[in-house]
Amino acid sequence: MKRYDRILGSLVGAAIGNAMGAPLETRTLDLIKKELGHGELVRDYVDMPYDAINQNIRPGTVSYDFAISYLSLLEFVKEGGITKEASARALLELKNNPKYEVYAARTDTATKVGLDRIEKVKHEWTPYDDLPVDNRYLTSSAAMRSWVCGLWNPGKVEKAIDDAILMSKEAYDNVIALSGAASIAAATAVAMLDGSTLSDIVEAGITGAHKGYEKAMYVARNSAGASVEERIKLAVKIGLKYSCDHERCIREMTDLIGTGINANEAIPSVFGFLVASGGDVMEAICLAVNAGNDSDTTGVMIGAIAGAFKGIKNIPEKHLPLLSSVNDMDIEALAKRLDEIIL
Repeated sequence: MKRYDRILGSLVGAAIGNAMGAPLETRTLDLIKKELGHGELVRDYVDMPYDAINQNIRPGTVSYDFAISYLSLLEFVKEGGITKEASARALLELKNNPKYEVYAARTDTATKVGLDRIEKVKHEWTPYDDLPVDNRYLTSSAAMRSWVCGLWNPGKVEKAIDDAILMSKEAYDNVIALSGAASIAAATAVAMLDGSTLSDIVEAGITGAHKGYEKAMYVARNSAGASVEERIKLAVKIGLKYSCDHERCIREMTDLIGTGINANEAIPSVFGFLVASGGDVMEAICLAVNAGNDSDTTGVMIGAIAGAFKGIKNIPEKHLPLLSSVNDMDIEALAKRLDEIIL
């Protein structure tokens, strides 16, 4: 398979997962089936529900998660590489450019704190600021865009891990968050390789979580929480156990691992759903988004990895033109530019 097909597959897969998952966010599987799936799992774009923050959004609109990934890649292309300065510019572009207001409106708390840090906004001191560990922001906010480091470093696991930390540290100063970011970056890097298997991708994710945590301990604030690495192992066991029963897979994954905003929930579940789906892009996305909770984030991460693994030919043709039009993003042009510039 051509590298371009994997790059485009990853970009489109990430956008699909994000756009499909956005209306399902915060809900449980049963609510998703009842309110949005007409009694079935959701397998396509749907309208935003009655209680969504943003109501007048066309089906297929991505959320903050894919938007910041797309803008980050544009900045890295301009820079000729992944730098913390380019990463910060992407965050500021999303926040300050009126064109991206629909995405910026759903920026999560961890990212808002990170933006304040980048812009050197001063806050009143609180007792939390002097705690030896910081458990407030161990979210998936870094990982939801760190997959782009895997695209940029096909097959280069160590470099993908380092770039994920470099890209994320300025805004997400938390060891568990950075462990998760390194995991997703490493898995995507291996998914980009011809001949890679699901086992290879899972192993890369475990390695990324382990090494990412070790490296982050030297540069980021400590945090008390469950291990991303160990939870990936458990999530994969669940995925293998229920590979022929997707609804039971979702239920056990949400009960035991979780699909919430914390890095040690959403990221492990991605690997469990990836295994359960056999790596098929649309099936993997279906599992992740119907698990609800932080569904737009699990959707973007699993879509990126599965899309790199299976390539654009594993994705129905309707998605690329629809996503590009609805979101006013030239995804295809970005994929071509990445293929030209990546070493």
